[in-house]
Amino acid sequence: MYSVYLSNSMKLVFYSIAGLVILAALTYLYLHISFSIKCPKCGKIDEERITRSSLARFFSRFIPIKAYHCRKCWNEYVVIGH
Repeated sequence: MYSVYLSNSMKLVFYSIAGLVILAALTYLYLHISFSIKCPKCGKIDEERITRSSLARFFSRFIPIKAYHCRKCWNEYVVIGH
């Protein structure tokens, strides 16, 4: 079995990149998923229904998901369970 040795600086770079990827994913989810009809980005209630992405259509079999976009800031988001 092969063993890969990473120096401490390589580990630091790897963990830093992994942390940035996780932070970017959480920021994306925070701005694009909501549990109410209010826009998660600007907080306004001026929405318009749009067609769901294929991923949202897949999950809508298990979870009630509706896709919207805000008319004020043009943010596209999905509402879960409303």
